[in-house]
Formats: sequence, structure tokens, C-alpha cells
Amino acid sequence: MTKQQSPSKILIVQSDHSAATHLEERLKNLGYTVCATPSSGQQAIEKAATMHPDLALIDLELKGEITGIDVAEQIGSRMPVIYLMDEVEEDQLQQAQATRPFGYVLKPYEERQLHLNIQTALSMHEREKKQRETENELYDQNQLTEAIFDSMGDGVIVTDEHRKTLLWNSRAAQIGGVNIPTYHTDQWVKEYGFFLPDRETPLTPETSPLRRAIKGEAIDNVEVFIRNAQKPDGVYTNVSGRPLLREGGISRGAVLIIRDITEYKKTEDRLNQTMEELRNQNELLETTFNSIREGIVVANEKGEFLYVNPGAEEIVGMGATDTPQDQWSEKYGSFYLDRKTLIKTEDLPLLRAIYKGEVTEDEDIFIRNAQRPDGVYIRVSGRPLLNEIGGIRGGVITFRDVTEQVNAEEALAQAFAQGRLEIVDTILHNIGNAINSVTVGIETVHQNLINDPFLHRLCALADAIKAHRDNWVDYIRNDPQGQKVIPFVIALAEDFTGLNERLVKTVGRVKDRADYIADIVRTQKAFGSPSMDQKDIHLMDAFSSAITVLQESVDKREIETVIDCENAPQEIRIQESQFHQMMVNLIKNSIEAIDDLAASDEIEETPRIQIRAYVEGNFLCLDVRDNGIGIEQTNLEKIFSAGYTTKESGSGLGLHSAANFVIGSGGKIQALSDGIGKGTTLRIMLRLSAITPRESKDTDERTVDETQ
Repeated sequence: MTKQQSPSKILIVQSDHSAATHLEERLKNLGYTVCATPSSGQQAIEKAATMHPDLALIDLELKGEITGIDVAEQIGSRMPVIYLMDEVEEDQLQQAQATRPFGYVLKPYEERQLHLNIQTALSMHEREKKQRETENELYDQNQLTEAIFDSMGDGVIVTDEHRKTLLWNSRAAQIGGVNIPTYHTDQWVKEYGFFLPDRETPLTPETSPLRRAIKGEAIDNVEVFIRNAQKPDGVYTNVSGRPLLREGGISRGAVLIIRDITEYKKTEDRLNQTMEELRNQNELLETTFNSIREGIVVANEKGEFLYVNPGAEEIVGMGATDTPQDQWSEKYGSFYLDRKTLIKTEDLPLLRAIYKGEVTEDEDIFIRNAQRPDGVYIRVSGRPLLNEIGGIRGGVITFRDVTEQVNAEEALAQAFAQGRLEIVDTILHNIGNAINSVTVGIETVHQNLINDPFLHRLCALADAIKAHRDNWVDYIRNDPQGQKVIPFVIALAEDFTGLNERLVKTVGRVKDRADYIADIVRTQKAFGSPSMDQKDIHLMDAFSSAITVLQESVDKREIETVIDCENAPQEIRIQESQFHQMMVNLIKNSIEAIDDLAASDEIEETPRIQIRAYVEGNFLCLDVRDNGIGIEQTNLEKIFSAGYTTKESGSGLGLHSAANFVIGSGGKIQALSDGIGKGTTLRIMLRLSAITPRESKDTDERTVDETQ
């Protein structure tokens, strides 16, 4: 008989020592190793724990406190047990059978029977061990699969060919808000509340993605809206399905993948809304540019025209051209102010901005061509367009038709010699104040659009959308960059809204100034006519409106402005336009006085202009006080004379115009100053009987900033 190559260790548990010795010799003859032969149950349990035998032979008739059956119960989970038995009672045999032994060997022992029982027990134990390991592995895999299945972000539903639900994950129930039933799916289509994307048309069982998949159709990205009692607001889902096929292509069911795309739909709606707002803002800006009478021209770094507004075409007689740049002067008829010499190409403001990065401020050019045979004078400002790193990516010029102004200046020179200077220059002076405000406002609009910081970000967003159009949902949900899209869109919309509000406000100021210019013209045309009627005006609002005309100049110099009407009538009756022009001239004079002091480097306190209205006797007094350069005592009477000015570019008509209005209204005007560096107060005194419609006190004292 062949012996074992790797002898199995046998534990013999028998109280009869001689019988145990006899059995040990037989086992050795069969090639086994006997590791121990304990004679009591307690010893057997201890030896089994320390020696780890491969099999135990236990005498079923082992007596004592711990019987053979007790030993088998203790160690049987770790090794196979074979009972050694003689004749036993039925109840004892049933107890032994409860310990699940691997066999029984009858006394006296026959070697062949003993060997076969041992080999069978060892083999069966090994198979059971492997089976338990396999079961454990399958259990672990099943637990892992269920965990993965239930942690999926998409809902999964599996049905058989009879449309009975076999399997679903928790996400499917969560998306629909209804626990998935196991009965026929045609019933839970209604319970779920399936609708077409219009949110109103119910989805029928026949057209549902599940029924189509069971029929063998591959379903991809079908949009289904779900609304039921648990989901009253509804959710948008994206459903894909595949048939489960047997051999031969016979359907044995279907699997559905359901994805909640509600947030994506909301994001898409917000994106569409943002894009619509951006389009509206762009249309507003384009409309604004197209309605501006000044010319605007934008070109790229190659000098190719990107935008020419209607105002530019109207002024110079033509728009963009394909003519080579070295022929632009000839094409447009661009001359120096001698009106004979064509401007060199390199001297054109637009090309200087593009190729040299130069900034041009109010440069005059004479334009004469076939469309403008009489010629026009234009005043041009130019700026380079810079990219994010400071490189030049183009240029922009703005210009306005100053033909009438230039012609008027020439006429003024002649009129001055003919004694007609005063009235003409007064008109131009008042209009000039308003034009300067219009120019500053338009320049603000230009700069906001030319240096738009949000355009690049919008283009970057468009590029991202284009690049990920096929995986947009996955991109914004899972990609780190994509997850920034929604905050980016919201922030961009807020930025564009802020820009739009600023531009609308600026354009509003430009419109107000344009209305003011028109009012000046109407006033001068109607001067001395019956239409020069007086009207009731709110005094505080009139002062605030005058400061608003010069608001950019005030803000640029950080001048503090204060209005005090506490001791004055709330309203006065007066010719509104001329009163407004007077106040603009007085405030402008104060701004220039502050500039003069700043130029002398002697300014030591915050620049300030104070307007105070109060009643003194029969007069309403208006004091316009500044802490500017001041006036020498010898010049206090001269400053209201026509043509008198201490400035190189001044006309000397602003204060003269104000004096004419005050004196013509029956009032008085005077300048008060303690000398150079001491500031100035210009005091207007208007007779109450002529200007006050009713006695009314206004206890209002505000800074101009609070009245805007």
C-alpha cells in the first residue's frame, strides 16, 4: 500500500490506552502521522488547539465530564471528525450526527475501511473549505457590486422580457421620487409621471424608452420630464436604454440608464438668459454708438477696419475702405490745417496709435474729398488698443466735426475787430462748456468699450462651450475647469450688467448736455422775444444740475462740493436757461481758480466749492465760494469786463456773460477776495420781488454727491 508523500496529522481521542496504541501503529503503517493520543476530552481540546491536526478520530463512547460528542462540537469547525464506534444507542447516534462528522469507523478496525474513511474525510473537508472560500469571495464581490451599483450617480433599472422589474438601484428611486415597484412596468410609467420635454404631454407606455428597448431598439439620450406627488416641481432626465438579448438575438429584457439633468437644464437656461442679456447689451451699445454723431473708427493691429460708426461716415463722407494704407490720406482727403498739404501716412492718428502706440489728443485735421467738396474740420483723439500683456492689438480714433467752431473762431477774430465779439463769444463760451462735458462723456463710453475687460472672458467661455459641445454635461459636472463655468457665467453677467449701468448713466449725462446745448441755441435765437418766459425752478435742483454739467471735472480734481439752501426760498421764478448758464460759468471759474492754485504748488487743503443761498433784506443772495488762487484787489472790478482773462486760453466772457444776465435781471454781482492764495467768493444778489413766486423755506443742506 502506497504511503502519503506529505503525511496527514491525526489526533486520536480514546480513553483505552492500549486500543489507542494499537490504532496509532495501524495509522503509521498507512503512512499517517499521529500527533497525539489524549485520553480525556479536555486534553483532546487542548491538543487540537496547539498541534493543529488535519483530522481527529474520536471515540464515540469517550466518557467523562467532556464526552466525545462534546469534543467534536468544540473542534469540528477546524478539522474533519471521524467517530470510532461500537454498538451505540439510537439517541447517542442522533447526537453524534448533529455534530456533522465526516464518517464512522466500526470496531475492530479494518485497515482498508479506516484508510478510505480518512481519505474521504480529508477530501470532503478540503472541498468544503474551498467552497466556503468561494462563497466568501462571491459574497464580498456581491457586496462590492451592490455598493458600486447604489453609489452610481445615474439610475439603473433592469426588466425581463415581460416588462417586470428585476433590478434597480437607489439612485433610480431617488431621481423619480417613487420606490421602484416589481409589477408590470406599464403601470409604473403612469405612477412615475413621465412627460415629454414640454412638461405637459404624458408619455405613453408604447412610446416609453423601456418598451422600445425591450423590442430591441437602442435608445440614446431621450429627454423625459418626470413629475409626481413626490416631485411636484418635476425633474428633467436623460434616458438611454439597451435590450438584453439571448443567443439568437431574442430579447430577454432591457436595461435603462436614467440621468438627472435638471441642474444642467437650469444652467443652460441661465446661460441662454445671460447670452440674451449680453446680446441686448451689445445691441444697446451698438445703438448708442450708431446714434452718436461723433465719429468712431476701430482697426486691428494690421490696420484693417473693424468698426466704423454712421457718425464717422456722415462726417467724412465715406466709411471703411480696402485702399492700401499708404493711400488713405489721398482716399479720404486728409490735409494739414493749411488745407493744401496731404497728411503723411505715418502722421495719421489711427496709424500712429496702431504702429507706434501713440496717444492723440484733440488734433485738428481738414478733410476734403468728392463727398465733402467744401471740406470739414475734424478734431481727432486716438488710442492704441492693448491686450492683456500690454501688447498693441489695434487702435481707435474718435473725432467730431468742428467746422462750425473753426469757422466761428475765424469769424470771432473778425467780429472782435468789428465790435461784435461779445455776444458771439458768449454764445460759444456757454456752448463750449456743455460740449466739453459731452466730449468727456463720450470719451468715457469709448474707453469702456475699447478697453472692455469682459470681451476676452466672453470669448474664452464661447471657446470652452465649442470645445466641449459633445460632452457638455460631463464637462461642467466632472471636469475641474468645467465646474467653474457656472460661477464664471454668473460673474460675467454681473460684470456686464455693471458695465451696462455705467454706460447708460454716462450716455444719459451726454443726452442731458446735448439737450442743454439745444436749449442754449433756442435761448439765443429767442433772445428778446416773447418766448423768453420765466418759470418756477427748484433752487437746490438748479444748483445740482449746474454742478452735474461739470461733474467729470469736479471728480477728476476731487473737489468737495457743498450746497446750502437752508435760509432761501425753495423755488424762484426766473429765466431757467440763462440762470443755469450763469451758474455753470461761476462754478467753472471756481474750478479754474483751484487749478491755478494747484499749479503754484501752494494748495494745502481739500479743494472745495461752496454754494450758499440766503435772504438778505430785499435780495436773494447766492455765494459761490472756492479756496482757489484768489484775486488781487486791483482786479476785483475788472473780472466782469468783456475779454478780460488771466488765462492763456481764456476768452474772458464767462463771468462777463454772468454779469450781463444778473444786471439785466435788475440784480447785482461782485467778487470778494482777500488776495492771491486766499480764495474767492462771487456774490449774486437778485431782487426777491422779481424772482420769488411764493415764500417757502427749504431746510435742506446737502453735498452735491447726495443729490445726484
